[in-house]
Amino acid sequence: SSGINAEYGGITEAVIATPFERGQSLLQTPAFHGKIKNTLDLRHHLTSVGQWYRGLEAILIRNCTTNCLFFLLRNPLRNSLPSTNTTRGKYAADFVCGACLGGMNSTLIYPVNVVKSYQQKQINAVPESLLTSCKKVLMERDYKLRKLYYGVQLNLTRSILSWGIINATYELRIYMFGRGIS
Repeated sequence: SSGINAEYGGITEAVIATPFERGQSLLQTPAFHGKIKNTLDLRHHLTSVGQWYRGLEAILIRNCTTNCLFFLLRNPLRNSLPSTNTTRGKYAADFVCGACLGGMNSTLIYPVNVVKSYQQKQINAVPESLLTSCKKVLMERDYKLRKLYYGVQLNLTRSILSWGIINATYELRIYMFGRGIS
């Protein structure tokens, strides 16, 4: 049940957020700094729904995979950590659980994000399949898996911090709501 819910969450987030990721990718791409003035100007460059949703396949793979792994492994990992009787200890264990899962997920799926970024930095080009884009990215990086992971250290650090905080805060709020504290 949690796996199915995680899939639905990943799909929903992808459908809602892909146009935002697409716009952000274009606005951050130096090749478009003189061509795209701001967020509102994007509508003149992305003239079809397909253009707004470029990279959707990669985002679906990323979201569904990481959501499933997170929700399927969260309780077993949390239960394997040392138990504690203090609120701080519980909060720290929840942070560690979220940080480990977030760091693992972001590192495993990082190459998919690299390919997604490659896809989303194109305008008016014929849309490519994820496999075709993956082959091109690999070719650009001399067919070395190691080169697909350039920048992973920053992504890992961000994921450890953000997922640790998200998980610990979520568990704290569940605890507070259960006790009637808000």
